Amino acid sequence: MHSTLLIDEKVLIDPHDGVSVGLPPINAKPEVVLVTHDHYDHNACELFDATCYKEVLSLDYKGYNVVGIRTYHDKRRGKERGRNTIYIVTTPDGRKIVHLGDLGHTLSEEQIDRIEGADLLAVPVGGVITINYREAIELINRAKPNNVLPIHYWIKGHYMPLDPLDGFVNTLGGWKTVYLRNEPVDEKTFSNTVFIV
Repeated sequence: MHSTLLIDEKVLIDPHDGVSVGLPPINAKPEVVLVTHDHYDHNACELFDATCYKEVLSLDYKGYNVVGIRTYHDKRRGKERGRNTIYIVTTPDGRKIVHLGDLGHTLSEEQIDRIEGADLLAVPVGGVITINYREAIELINRAKPNNVLPIHYWIKGHYMPLDPLDGFVNTLGGWKTVYLRNEPVDEKTFSNTVFIV
């Protein structure tokens, strides 16, 4: 999984190629691919017969409204790792799904206001090159999403030197945990849930 999120089998965010990160390749046939930042572990557009948008700030596609918020991949305004784009995707049925990409810093109150109350918030928790799990938990407490999908953390086989998920899961508290095994989920039927792939 790494940071990849597939919405309704149509919109794919941040695909990797599998080989370069030590994980299985993404098995999907999206119509649109969104890339939060142009790094090798997030931009494998060439693997899909789909239109690819990199760091887009506004897009309407078949009832999917996408708004991008420009952020950074580090705490030094992009000087170390460049820009990052947060995607807010509103689906045709009104769900608000927020993908933070490789966010590397604390968000402003204005940015928090824009992502607040998401039906699903995909948040990096692996630290090292993004926010760490403590910063992720602080962000979750501020943004008050209905459900959370931790992304960008180390799992067995992963080549990237990221922190594992344990610290996040053990520290979050007050949330149900649901382990998914590649099956689709309707996040509107859940609340206060952390989905782990």
